[in-house]
Amino acid sequence: MKRMLLPVLCLMLLRTWLCSAELAKDGATGWRIVVPAEAAVVEKTAARELAEHLKLVTGADFPTISEGDAAAGGRSLIFVGNTAQAPKKDYKFDEIIIKMDGGNLILAGHERRGCLYAVYSFLQDVVGVRWWAPDDTFIPKKPTLVVADDLNVSYAPRMISREMYHRNAKPCVFSARMKGNGSITPEYGGAVRIINFVHSFYKYLPPDKYFDAHPDWYSEIDGKRKHERAQLCLTNEEMTREFTKNVLETLHKNPGTKMIDVSQNDWHGFCTCAKCKAIDDAEESHAGTLIAMLNKVAEAVEKEFPDVLVESLAYQYTRKPPKTIKPRENVLIRLCTIECSYIQPLDGEQNQKFAADMEGWSKLAKHLFVWDYTTNYSDYLGPHPNLRVLVPNVRYFIKHGAIGLFEEGEGDDFCELKNWLLMRVMWEPNLDADRLIDEFLRGYYGAAVAPLLKQYWDVLISRAENEKIYLGCFRVTSDKWIDLATLNQVTEIMNKAVETATKVYGPGSNELRRLRKSKMGVDHVWLIRYYQLRCDAREKKLPFLGPKDPLKAAEEFAQLCKRFKTKAAVISQKKGIEPYLEGLKAGFVAQKNPPEICKGITEDKWVVFDALSFNNIRDVATVVNDPAGWNGKSVRMGTKVDWNTSYTPPVRGKYRLLASLRCEGTIKQGKLGSWGVYDAWGKKSLKSMVLQPKYFTTEDGTFDKKFRWTDLGVVDFGSGAYFWFAHGHSPELDAIFVDRVVLIESP
Repeated sequence: MKRMLLPVLCLMLLRTWLCSAELAKDGATGWRIVVPAEAAVVEKTAARELAEHLKLVTGADFPTISEGDAAAGGRSLIFVGNTAQAPKKDYKFDEIIIKMDGGNLILAGHERRGCLYAVYSFLQDVVGVRWWAPDDTFIPKKPTLVVADDLNVSYAPRMISREMYHRNAKPCVFSARMKGNGSITPEYGGAVRIINFVHSFYKYLPPDKYFDAHPDWYSEIDGKRKHERAQLCLTNEEMTREFTKNVLETLHKNPGTKMIDVSQNDWHGFCTCAKCKAIDDAEESHAGTLIAMLNKVAEAVEKEFPDVLVESLAYQYTRKPPKTIKPRENVLIRLCTIECSYIQPLDGEQNQKFAADMEGWSKLAKHLFVWDYTTNYSDYLGPHPNLRVLVPNVRYFIKHGAIGLFEEGEGDDFCELKNWLLMRVMWEPNLDADRLIDEFLRGYYGAAVAPLLKQYWDVLISRAENEKIYLGCFRVTSDKWIDLATLNQVTEIMNKAVETATKVYGPGSNELRRLRKSKMGVDHVWLIRYYQLRCDAREKKLPFLGPKDPLKAAEEFAQLCKRFKTKAAVISQKKGIEPYLEGLKAGFVAQKNPPEICKGITEDKWVVFDALSFNNIRDVATVVNDPAGWNGKSVRMGTKVDWNTSYTPPVRGKYRLLASLRCEGTIKQGKLGSWGVYDAWGKKSLKSMVLQPKYFTTEDGTFDKKFRWTDLGVVDFGSGAYFWFAHGHSPELDAIFVDRVVLIESP
């Protein structure tokens, strides 16, 4: 057998030598890159990117020349773009050609950016370059670079629009290299642009311009015409004419446009007038009036702009397709998955309603895009166990005719892996998901660490599946599915991964840096649920693998957020993550400084929160310097504050609740305000209390300048329960000030 193997290997090596081309040998090359005589900007970019990467791989310089300077019939040339050697054919959108032909290499494709994607595909699939993340690229070292002489690739992606919406995927160069086309500049082929991208009703008919004169153009809600958080009256013919006129004007101002959006505002508030209701009832969907009106706009657009598609959303209340009304052929429907569960594929049991809508739209709409969600808006930092459904969902969309996909993936949980995985399969959906994940884990974190990270994900996903959680992109926090035993298990895995990476790759290695960022999800769970988990450990007699010094851990976590440019912990943190991190640390600082009321009570039987920890919806309340506050600060609630100062404590069970409050003003009697506990999941009040002047005044009837403790009594806290404070809105009460809130465990 051994005697036979050697001749076979020799024959294989001989065939490779005879049937291959050496682009470089021992760090030198005679190959040149050729671009058209009048190269387009994207062809110049493609040539530059190819030369720069080949230099990094081989060490050799690959000069770029114009096609006119290349000798006729020459060899060892790399033709990039629409040269005379490029195959002459009717290219599909974004199609690529990679081909060895007569001793030359051809990298060409669709005129928009096909040659650029051909270059990137060649570098990735033939040379072995990997763009893991915007700042992390793997460049193989191949001083001798051999390419098979029979190399011949012709490929067109199934989807014409591919966008990964994430700050770590949107940088133009990275997006282009991963063959996305949603956030790229003309130098890289330009984005697939949609004028007035989504939620555009008021862009065409702004209420401040039209409502006073035409209230009947806007939604009728409860018998009244409204424009605040409302839509348009889609059966109003006069409105439709003006709307259409404005759409056409927009197209005239944007020559070359291929898509324009006409879609509902980002809230409900649909019209319920008799005409609108009649159509929607008959069509068994609010998409009935939308498509009826949209078709009229699209008909007018088609007459003047026959190549333009009119896009609209099937979103929230319009997600269900209409019963009989069909979109015109120049209408593009973008179906949104915002209500779905992402622990199961979209054709799974939890998502049957969406699957029915997907099936319906795929039959009705000639052009179908999808807006998908890969994030958890309620917790950008913690683990989000959707990894296994990402690839099946992309294939599901394509199976049902989707030709465009927008993946909204804000958040930091293993975002590099998820972004890379999605961008790979948006381009080539038949790739094996497990192999891709394996490749990324080994390439990005190192082969020594990869098996541990695979184990980490297996444990988390199995736990979420076993809990049968509905993993939506809102209102899902780790306490709904990660118990202490599971958290201990994945913490042990991650600790071992860090130890391994440090030992194998070194304390200053890229592998350890990347791993440390990805471990932040587990670190965050320990910090935000610290006291609850500590109680769980005591009650269930389980180990507690959380940080021994939570304040130190919170400070280190804040430093990591700064290092890795973490932007937010939840959706709509307009002030950035810094106030959130200050609040996270503040709770542990407060715990180290117990109020008198807690002295003598075992430390793990009480927990305290101060001003920096509280939520402040719409920034109506303010954190102010306050000499009377325990740490020199307090939350000031003026007359406009209504249930906006709140906090969801990370505890469960019965606790006595006390708040340190004071007031300023001249009010002598009546209601100052109120406070209490509300169960957001059960949608009910658990306990509340009216604040009266007598609680805060001294003997002379003026308000005490010191804080006083107010006792709400014992409350049974469950997940989702939060305490809140509200001003009574009396102009005689300048403000209520909140210093601290204490929860003392009750038997």
